[in-house]
Amino acid sequence: MAHPALAERVPAGTGTIEAWWADGRGLPAPAVDALASTALAAAERRRFGAMADPLARTEFVLARSVLRGALGRARGCPPAEVPLDTDGGGRPLVPDAPDTDVSITHSGGVVAVALGTGLPPGTRIGVDIERVRPVARDGALARRYFSAAERAWLDSHSGPDRQRAWLDIWTRREAWAKALGTGLRGLSGVPDTHLVPDTRPGHGRCPLRLPRGFIGSLVALIPGRTVRSSLPPPPQPLTPKELP
Repeated sequence: MAHPALAERVPAGTGTIEAWWADGRGLPAPAVDALASTALAAAERRRFGAMADPLARTEFVLARSVLRGALGRARGCPPAEVPLDTDGGGRPLVPDAPDTDVSITHSGGVVAVALGTGLPPGTRIGVDIERVRPVARDGALARRYFSAAERAWLDSHSGPDRQRAWLDIWTRREAWAKALGTGLRGLSGVPDTHLVPDTRPGHGRCPLRLPRGFIGSLVALIPGRTVRSSLPPPPQPLTPKELP
């Protein structure tokens, strides 16, 4: 069952943005299979069937189910009949709705889905969540990707508070990078998220309401109304062992 991840719909120019989360932890495999059979389109069921990892299967079917359910309600059609495609980076998109943008994310069995409808041309949204946990090499990653202000704010925390602060900055940057379409390679070019107001989603970021132990951010980039920075040459991509 999906739960609201935003306290209210976020204005985005002439449109609105909504977000939901769903928790798949402990969901038995037969329930995951049953959901896949009813909520997914044929191509997605084939992709689901090729997945071997139980957690990946759960996160995939939950995210697509929540997204299709939201789009189906907006368009007045069954979820499995919503026309849904992916771009070259694997990002979901609605091919016949240029005023619609979507973003999905997952961590530790919890998924979050953001849907923007009626958006101004060129508007992009990004969402990212992380399970709160210790992050190996957090200092090195902060020096590589965080701004001076963000690092100073991070260093003002210690213990578990530092873990949450680090992940707060990381999810802000990930959400910006997803909205920009750059992925991990663009993280160092993201604006100083610590200084961007949280209360103006067209210019920055909205925190998400998530289950205990998770943290996340939603970003909307509206052309002509958003803080952008020129992207410097990207650093070398992170190795799997370096990823949070």
